[in-house]
Parts: sequence; structure tokens; C-alpha cells
Amino acid sequence: MKSDNFLSSKRMRSEKVSLYKNKKFTLEFKFKHLDFYNEIYYLRKIKKFDLILSNVNKYISSFLKKNILSFSILLTNDEEIKHINLKYRNLNKPTNVLSFKSIIDENNYFKNTEKEIHLGEIIISMERIFSESKTNNILFTDHFIHIFLHAILHILGYDHEIDSDREKMENIEILILNDLGIKNPYA
Repeated sequence: MKSDNFLSSKRMRSEKVSLYKNKKFTLEFKFKHLDFYNEIYYLRKIKKFDLILSNVNKYISSFLKKNILSFSILLTNDEEIKHINLKYRNLNKPTNVLSFKSIIDENNYFKNTEKEIHLGEIIISMERIFSESKTNNILFTDHFIHIFLHAILHILGYDHEIDSDREKMENIEILILNDLGIKNPYA
């Protein structure tokens, strides 16, 4: 995965969708512009999503624990995430991840069904994840998992705008990543 040819081998002709579902969570992955289907399938096969989500479940409110929680994840490239970043955040640059809550307030959620709540959208630039992992000499999958986890925590209400909130969010990330066998990304 360290090869420069890795990313150029990830081109695709049409959009793909992959659904991950367990008793508590539904993840709908959409692959646009770049095909990382095999990498996501591998993480599913080795139960990384099960581990991430069982750990995340510890930090969910009691109300949400009573429901199935759904997330949509768009895996795309720098060009598209730059466009989305400009449109919704007025920042004309690519970023590694954007997350958008579909929660209006604690009493109003977008429901897929009576027992399934759609919590939000996650947009990840796989191109950016690849280049950051290469620059920082970390495994691509480890960096992807960290950024994915980071986005889920944002949707659940965690933030890093002030130091005390940042410290709390980073500590949760570090604990969960450690449980997954991934080094502290903030060290």
C-alpha cells in the first residue's frame, strides 16, 4: 500500500455501495471516484467495524442506545471534498473528513424506521487519507479507522473547539484506537 501506484490503481467507472449492518448499527458506504471497496471489505471481514462500533457504543446516550443507529459514509477524492467544504463551510480547500449531523435536537432525529435513527453523513477523502498516511509513515487502514472514528464522535456531539472538549474527544479516540491495536495518533 505504500506504492505511488496504489492510488492510481483505485480509479473506478461507476459508483458502488456497500452496506454494513449489525444489531446496533447500519453503515452505508458509497464509493465515488475512487474504489476502496476491497479495503472496506477487508476491515469488515476482520471485524474492525464491530470493534469500533462496540467501543463507540460506550459513549452513546441512553436514548440512542435503545435504537439502531445509521450513518452514511461517502468515500471520495480531494476534488469533491473540496467542493463540499467550500459549499458548507466556506473553506476552499480539501480536507480529510467532513461530518454532518442529521440530529435537529435531542428530541428530533431523522428516522429511517421506528427503531432506526439516521445520525448523519460522513465524507472522507480517501485520496487525502492515502497522502497523509504516506507523509506520516502510518498504515493507510490505521489512519482511515482513526478519521472514521473521529467523524462518528463528531456526529455523536463530541468536539475539539475548546481545549477541555478536545482533550475529552482525543482521550476517547486514543482508548478506542488502543483497543483496536492502533497507536496513539496524537503522540
